[in-house]
Parts: sequence; structure tokens; C-alpha cells
Amino acid sequence: MYDSCVGLGYHCESTHQIRRITGDDRAHFFDWLDLDFESVVETIAGDFADVLRPGMVEPFSDGLCALDRGSDIRFFHDFRPTAGSTLGQRDIDRQLPDVRAKFQALAGRWRTLAQSSARVLYVHHDAFDEVTAADLRRLRLVIATAHPGHRFDLLWLRRTPPGDGHTLGPGIRWGTVAAAPGRWQGDDAQWNAAFRDVRFTDAPRLRPATDRSTTV
Repeated sequence: MYDSCVGLGYHCESTHQIRRITGDDRAHFFDWLDLDFESVVETIAGDFADVLRPGMVEPFSDGLCALDRGSDIRFFHDFRPTAGSTLGQRDIDRQLPDVRAKFQALAGRWRTLAQSSARVLYVHHDAFDEVTAADLRRLRLVIATAHPGHRFDLLWLRRTPPGDGHTLGPGIRWGTVAAAPGRWQGDDAQWNAAFRDVRFTDAPRLRPATDRSTTV
């Protein structure tokens, strides 16, 4: 029985689906970001100190997003171009103080939740089947070390079953969610199935599927 469900990437699909399933739109640090597994581990281990440092953020992917060189996190939604459709360095430098303040507040929310008595389910969507059971054990250790006494479990969602799932150890489980080509939100039925046995103190109501087919 969990009090809260918090996403740990990989990208926007996980944020959309967790909010749809739980009905909780409360923002968390890793929501709507594009980031690799190592960025999650290093960000938590470093207590969020290396994210969005001045002088470390620059346009990336032909100006479609901002890349934070300190954390290797890609920000597609927090920086806006002032002209045209692509970001420039001036856009990023001008907006950085506000974006940085937002993520500092979200880091504070993470700490508050981790230091509370709440039982949390953290969900990492391994969208490209890239990580291993050993990686998940390392992530759990990093969170437990950073927040002694924190009550939490990890849910590892892949496209296909892991070959080493039997080595995950306590407090970690896995599931699968198939890709939905052309639909950035993912497959609602697959995500519903992955959460079928998860229970929350405030029972979530599954929201109906959407028919959007846009990408982010």
C-alpha cells in the first residue's frame, strides 16, 4: 500500500501515465524530463546539486531543447524560444534563474517526501531496455543511502521481460509496457496492466484512454 507514486524517467510517457493512473497531478523533480538512467542515479546521489548550474546549460538537438551538461538532463518544456521555434543561448541564460528556482523547489519536495512517513513507489520506465537488475539494485541503494529510514519500493518497467529479473532482490519489482508507435503517451492498457496489483492509500481511478497521436 503506497501513499505516493513518483516517476524517475525515462521521458514524458512515464509522467503522463503515472498521472493518468493515480489521478495525482502533483509535480515531482523528474517529471517531463528526458534523461538516462545514470542521470537519475547521479542526481539523487548528489542531492540535486549538479542540476542547472550557471554556465552549464546550452541549446541541444538543433535548438529543440536545452541540455544541462552537469547532469546530462534534456529539458524540452522548461525553456521557451523568444523568436522562432528553436532555443538560443540567450533564451536559456535569461530564463535559467526561474527554471533553476522551479527545480530547486522540486528538489525540496523530493526531500520532504523522502523524510516523511509516507510509503513511496518509484517508477523507472526503461523505455529502451537498457538497464539491468544490478542497476536497479544500485538505484535502490542510492536512494536508501541518501534518505535513511525512507520507506519505498522500485517498479522497473521495460518493453520486454528482463533476463535477470530474478536477481532484483527485495523492494524491487518489474513489469512490461509495450511501445505504442506514434503515440508519445504510451499504451494505456499496458500501463494499466503493469499497475494492476499496485495499491494506494487513496485508491486511484483509471482515467480513460486518450486518442492523441502527437509526439514530444
